[in-house]
Order: sequence, then structure tokens, then C-alpha cells
Amino acid sequence: MTRTEDLKAKLPLRLVCWLLVAVAGVVVANTVLEDKLLTKGLSLGGTALFAIGGIAATRSAATEVATRLRGKGFGAAGSVLSTVLTATGYCVVVLTVLSLIAVPLQQLVVGGAVTGVILGIAAQQTLGNVFAGMMILLVRPFRIGDTIEVRSGALNGPFTGRVRALGLTYVTLAAENGTLLLPNAGVLAAGVTVGLEPE
Repeated sequence: MTRTEDLKAKLPLRLVCWLLVAVAGVVVANTVLEDKLLTKGLSLGGTALFAIGGIAATRSAATEVATRLRGKGFGAAGSVLSTVLTATGYCVVVLTVLSLIAVPLQQLVVGGAVTGVILGIAAQQTLGNVFAGMMILLVRPFRIGDTIEVRSGALNGPFTGRVRALGLTYVTLAAENGTLLLPNAGVLAAGVTVGLEPE
């Protein structure tokens, strides 16, 4: 396999095409001509071209990552990574578009930092569960179908059951007395026994 064929196998053609569209948009947006009106039109057109190419490339990359990880049996981790990749890509596209149309980013960064701190404090528990869920999905200490026992003072356990679902905020267990939804942060901090024999 040649180097070009190897690169094509790693990067799908659709993703490469959208990346080229985004790069072309940046080049067109930064083109300066003597006619100011034409330069402004090229700047706006190039910015729109970059936005379209950047969004499409982000979605294509996220879909490709999720598909490849799902094919290897990491569907849940692929979904999480796809979401993170999409959010990061959209942020990069928005910041680049604002830069291309000459919006001062300093004020946006300060406003975004203050908003981020306020939202972080308000959603501390939820964000803790989301990040714990990402760790559980990536590390995979147990899998769907495993019978586990969770022992933790914070959760007032022990809880025993078969894992039915692993989400971004909860681990769902099928227990004797019904369905248990355990917060991911508590499960990550707990002692977990994996591989119990079902009763």
C-alpha cells in the first residue's frame, strides 16, 4: 500500500474535500484587491465558504470517528468522542469566522470566560457526572451486561445489579427491586466488584 492509498484509507474523501473548501474560504476571505467593495465582497464570500466547509468537515470527522469506533465495539465511547469533537469543531469555526470578519475577540473571550465560570458553578454536579461518564465510557471498568456491586458511602450502597446502560450522566442497573440510576460521579468514586454471578 502506497503512502497516498494509506492516507485515503485513514481520511475519507468527503472529509478531505470539506477541509479543502474551508481552506479555500480562508484564502478567499484574506484576498486584498484595490477595489474596496470587491475586497469586502470576497471577504464575506470567503467567510461563508469557510463556515460551510468547516461545519461540514466537523460533522464528517465526528461521524467518521463514531463509525470507526462503533465498528471496533466502542459504540458508547465513539458517541462521546463524536460529541466532544463536534463541539470543539463548532467552537473553532465560530472563532475563525469572527476573526475573518474582524470582530474583536478580546471582548468575546472575557465575556465567555465570565459566562463559563457562572455556568460551571451552577452546573457543577451535572458537569461532574458528565466527565465521570466520559471516563467510565473510555476506561470501561465494566460493560453492559456485567453484574456488578457498587459500594460507596456517598451512594449509601451497596447496590447490586446487571448493567443495562452506560450514559453520560447515569449508570443504569437492573436490580431485584427495579431499575437503579446511579450518578456517574458516585460510581467512579465507589468501589465496584465486577463479574458477580447473577442470583
